[in-house]
Amino acid sequence: MKIGKRVIGDGEPAFLLAEVASAHQGEAVTALDLAGHARDAGADGVKFQLFRAARLVSPEDPNRSVFDRIELSMDEWDRVLGAGQALGLPIFADVFDRESLTLGERQKVAAYKIHSTDMENPDFIRAVAATGKPVLLSTGGSGLGVVETALSACRDEGATDLMLLHGVQNFPTDPADSNLRFIETLKRAFGLPVGFLDHVDGGSTLSLILPALAIAFGANLVEKHMTIDRSAKGFDYESALEKAQFASMVTLIRQAEASFGRPELSRSAGAERYHHMMRRAILSRVDLKEGVPLVQDHLAYLRHAEGLSPAEADRVIGRKPHRDIPAWTPLTEELFD
Repeated sequence: MKIGKRVIGDGEPAFLLAEVASAHQGEAVTALDLAGHARDAGADGVKFQLFRAARLVSPEDPNRSVFDRIELSMDEWDRVLGAGQALGLPIFADVFDRESLTLGERQKVAAYKIHSTDMENPDFIRAVAATGKPVLLSTGGSGLGVVETALSACRDEGATDLMLLHGVQNFPTDPADSNLRFIETLKRAFGLPVGFLDHVDGGSTLSLILPALAIAFGANLVEKHMTIDRSAKGFDYESALEKAQFASMVTLIRQAEASFGRPELSRSAGAERYHHMMRRAILSRVDLKEGVPLVQDHLAYLRHAEGLSPAEADRVIGRKPHRDIPAWTPLTEELFD
């Protein structure tokens, strides 16, 4: 998948996506503040959730009042997304209805996410895919058959930039439900990049470590919630990080990626230095006299950066030094006739 000039996939640094969700608490200015925090903390992109409460839940839904409270108007979203573009971060959008999709197109968002809510809503999936933008599909507990059908709906509209997202949110998610091994299952099954939606308790140590573990298990993208102040316990705070925590997570991830290395044996300067520092070499255990053949008892095998290795002893045993050699000298073939 390609977002602007950034390639997301195996062999590339993981894309770190800051999720605002409802942490704006229904305030447009807070939504924009969070986008700025994401940029300052080292996120590669920021995502907003665009929805109309009336298009998402019924009037009788016990949570309807919450959705009404945090819903931003189309005008507010126009201002937020427009200003967000100026931050220099790609803007991603969760869209839940046609009106929100139209807004995303008007504001030229970089990519769309199909929320797990709509994984079995093929008409809407086709509408999103028809935009030609990259599409991220949140598998969110869906069976592989559901995922395959959703991908087919995207491909029906010619979509090629596709990614699957693995993860569930249970406010917060039990670490055992993170199931990182399923990342590789999705990759094998569908041959697509896979991202990880991390929703463990944002106040736990694991919240900083789990994203790096997910990347080690093959995740090409990590989505992580952000909030202004966890202690306020506002909407979507459970798995969210504040700016300083998010920045720490970014640092840990980039350090972890550097440590992953390559499948082949590393021959870095550090590895070479360690090898020479730790290797054993052949040293003269006694003073060696010119012209006197070398025997095994003359040798000591000790740590040294120079000299033949013990495995090469037969290359010098029985040969005569062409000069006197002091004890504890690293031995090389050049010292012998």
